[in-house]
Amino acid sequence: MRRARTQRRAVCRVILVAAVVGVPCSVGAQVTPVNLGAVVNSAARDAEPTFTADGGTMYFNCFGREGGSGNDICVTHRVRGAWTEPEVVEALSTEEYTEVEPLLSPDGTKLYIMSNRPGGLGAADIWVSELVDGEWAEPTNLGAPINSPYMDHCLYFAGATWDVAFWTSMRPGGFGGNDIWTSERVDGVWQEAVNLGPNVNTAATEHHSLPTPDGQSLYVTALRPDGHGGEDIYVTTRAADGVWGPLVNLGPDVNSDRDDRCPAFSPDHTTFYFDSERQGGQGDKDLWSIPYALIADRR
Repeated sequence: MRRARTQRRAVCRVILVAAVVGVPCSVGAQVTPVNLGAVVNSAARDAEPTFTADGGTMYFNCFGREGGSGNDICVTHRVRGAWTEPEVVEALSTEEYTEVEPLLSPDGTKLYIMSNRPGGLGAADIWVSELVDGEWAEPTNLGAPINSPYMDHCLYFAGATWDVAFWTSMRPGGFGGNDIWTSERVDGVWQEAVNLGPNVNTAATEHHSLPTPDGQSLYVTALRPDGHGGEDIYVTTRAADGVWGPLVNLGPDVNSDRDDRCPAFSPDHTTFYFDSERQGGQGDKDLWSIPYALIADRR
């Protein structure tokens, strides 16, 4: 009871900081996801956020912005508590190809994306751009073992020095469709990719594996018959023997009867972001958030 009350108080503090006023907060209070609003979200796709260490800049996947007609990387800045009008990051975006799933390194000098541009190993690969003199350089392919002749995407890292990678791949050796894979960097060399196994992966689709702050759990997007509808966000936890456990649905605080997917943390891990097609948004996929304290103990 004491732990539950402490967790609920943490949720209340986050809500107060977010300036949600006039709504009493008590043990058992219902907290619902908050839409990031009509400046960030549009009638098209807005998804997969990633943040600078100070939380003042957000990169995300946008669609059809600035007269474009495809999936691009957009950036917005928080100014006096509000997000600015998003702009397409021209150095990372093309008109002919798809660029999605940005991931910014903690020091803000590397930005990883998924793209089907030429020069890759497969149908879609993970690429990285480096910040040089304040500008994003031409992305380079990460190569094997992260990329393969098949589709590879949804990259995340764990560990203080990002020496453990998790990503999604359709390569052979999995359980069917999109599976979650991992690799460890040893002496600067990424080791052979390893499938997370049948507790996590199925013949259906599993993608986007966000590590928890302690690195012992992953938030995974999956399409399962026991879900709330469409894609849901689940969590898996690694046992002492290294085996990843069965996926646990995060429940109705996060998941709806529509697609809910691709989570991300605020830099201080107080806020849990995700994209969703639920009712109440601006249209298609929107970015939403919820206090992380509400779901942090669901493992």
